This record gives sequence, C-alpha cells and structure tokens, in this order.
Amino acid sequence: MKKPAKTVSILTLAAGITAASAAGIAPIPKSQAAEAVKIDDLYSYPLDSYLVSAEALHVRTKASAASPKADILHLGDSLKVISYPNADWAKVHYKNGKTGFVSTHYIVKEATTVKTTAKTKVYTEKAVKTTLPKNTSVSFLGWKKTPHGGFDFGWALVDYGGSTGYISTKDLQKLK
Repeated sequence: MKKPAKTVSILTLAAGITAASAAGIAPIPKSQAAEAVKIDDLYSYPLDSYLVSAEALHVRTKASAASPKADILHLGDSLKVISYPNADWAKVHYKNGKTGFVSTHYIVKEATTVKTTAKTKVYTEKAVKTTLPKNTSVSFLGWKKTPHGGFDFGWALVDYGGSTGYISTKDLQKLK
C-alpha cells in the first residue's frame, strides 16, 4: 500500500495572541518548515494505538452502523487509528494489517510513554508553562488540533506529573 504524501500543517493560534504578546506571555512558537515532521516518520511512534473498550466491537466496511460488518474485535484488542472520517467513526488497522471502520465510542487511547530528547519547553495555547529536563518520561495524550479539525503532528499533547501541555514532536522519542 502506497502512503500518500502529506505535509504537516503549520501551527496556527487562536484569537487573543496579540493580547498575550502584549502581556509578555510567550505563545507556542510557529513550526518551522525545516523542523516539520514528515508523516512517514510518525510511524516510528506508537502514538495512534488504541484498545477496544467494549466486550464486542463490530468492524464495518464504511463509517456507518448501517454498513456491512467486516469483522469483530473484543475487549482489549489493539488497533491503530489511520484517520477520523467524523467524530463518531475511526478508520483503523487491526489484526495483521486489516483495515475497517469502528465507532469511536468504543475505543480508548492506549497509554504511551515517551521521553524528552533534550531540555524541552512545555507550552499551553498562550504561554510557556515549564521546562522539562532531558530524558523526562511523559505520557502522550494526542496531537495538537488545527482550527479546521485536522492534526498538527508537530505538537504532542502530553501529561507530565498530572499536568498537561504541548511539546514539540521533534523533542520526543518513544521508550523501548
């Protein structure tokens, strides 16, 4: 299967950044084209791994409960989200590369621990929240969302000691 070439979207900030800048608060920096993460590089991260949270989950041929059933998954089965056609459905890889659609209401994010590769700043939408030392373990929670409903793969939402913030993807690596 050939993967389509995609470019990583540039981080855009919500309204109110001017007020934050005037107050001296540093926003999440805009992504630099030279630092952009290629979509193929993301396959080295297990950041899109999910688990089935229902006793039985039907895999469908299309993103609709009315579409034919292709397979069935069980509680705790692992799957990889490819995309989200809408908020209720996810296109997934499961069971040795099979592809289908499942309801997002019955899957949960698999905990993924990553670590910082250097001294790394953690951002909120409008300010630098803190700085983490190199080799700090954090839990990956998801990607930064773009204003148009897509994902900015340049920024990862993480949990570090009960707090959350955004870290540049280039500053993270998975634990083995």
